[in-house]
Amino acid sequence: MFTTTKHARTLLAGVTLVAVGGLALTGCAAEPESSDGTIELTFQTWLPTQDQWPDIIAAFEAENPGISIEFDRDEDYDAYRTNLDNSILAGEVPDLYGIQVGASFDDYSEFALDTDEYASDWIGQVSSAALEQTTNSDDVVAAVPILLGGMEYYLYNKTLMDELGLTLPNNYDELVAVSKAASAAGYSPFAMGAADTWHDADFFVWLSNQFGEGGDIYRAAGGEIPWDSESLVAAAERWQSLFADGVFQDAATTVATYPNARDDYFLARKSVFFPTGSWHVGAALSTSPEVPGSAVEGDEIGFAVFPTVGEQDAGVTSGVDFALAISADSSPEKQEAAAKFVEFLAVGAGQQLWVNTLQGFPVAEGVTVELGDGESELARQSVDLTTESLQSSEYARKLLAPGRDSLENDLGIVLQNIADGADPASELTTLNE
Repeated sequence: MFTTTKHARTLLAGVTLVAVGGLALTGCAAEPESSDGTIELTFQTWLPTQDQWPDIIAAFEAENPGISIEFDRDEDYDAYRTNLDNSILAGEVPDLYGIQVGASFDDYSEFALDTDEYASDWIGQVSSAALEQTTNSDDVVAAVPILLGGMEYYLYNKTLMDELGLTLPNNYDELVAVSKAASAAGYSPFAMGAADTWHDADFFVWLSNQFGEGGDIYRAAGGEIPWDSESLVAAAERWQSLFADGVFQDAATTVATYPNARDDYFLARKSVFFPTGSWHVGAALSTSPEVPGSAVEGDEIGFAVFPTVGEQDAGVTSGVDFALAISADSSPEKQEAAAKFVEFLAVGAGQQLWVNTLQGFPVAEGVTVELGDGESELARQSVDLTTESLQSSEYARKLLAPGRDSLENDLGIVLQNIADGADPASELTTLNE
């Protein structure tokens, strides 16, 4: 039997919105079943995508005909967090909600049902390393990891590169040279969505590990060293040079990753490269839902690790990109139904189905990406490279900073200022507590 816990909590200003006072949260009063006996669940999230959801829900409902799910999705993660915060403050915690690991995980885990209440008989099939990342500061596994992801990668238009006589860069000098050549030919080089603080922070975490002995950014996030330490200042200077040297397009700090950098630049065939995370390797496949109808339809698309731009190669960062939580305020009937969906996505047929879209990589033991026979050699090489780089990753994608849930956003703003010409050391100093 599932138990229901009520929470009374005020969201802090750092979690996207400003709470103007204490707000007691109460469970929704809606009946757990519809008039025909179907249990209806609400699901608020930024993933799966609109293209992926129909196949996922069709497969789930085929196994569970008495359960329906109201899918409410925001493509932009920051917009999703704002809407989730508003739902929580209104006392309407969705029955299911997506959650990402990192500085704000503890805040959202406060409203989640302990996985011991519903997953103890199957959660052992989930990667233990992934479960560590969805364990909050109270040592409660508050959400189930579903997908793994990493940074920093990029999509490239091989057909366009061949037309321009360009080759993939292996170091910073080659990166600048290929970017200048693309610009001289009338194309934007790397279409960077630097208007997104999450992407700026993710890129910088990856970049920072290439300076000093690596790992200083995690120590800074934990308060062990100052943010203006030598290695982090050096990384911030290199971050600034990516803009100053023309690697990223003009006015990159005004361009969002999705949809703008992806759709208005890369898929519009106006840029040769598109920096992104491991989840975008699927665009290299013939089954990609993004490419058909775009200006790059018919072009050969590849995926690669962003070249090392620091003092040493530190590999990609990795971590849980998507986890799923069940509201502690939902009725026992809804919690039981929601648990079936979580199990389906984590270790059931949904895990394989979603992983095969290349949105993320598996958390379930024994699950691997399955590609169709018709995929090109470049597509297969792209998937293999992504898989191998994630498996060998030594650094976490997200920063853990208990009690400082706004760190990622704060860091992103600092990085935007640096990109626009502000002094790197002075900007990093503002992050010191």
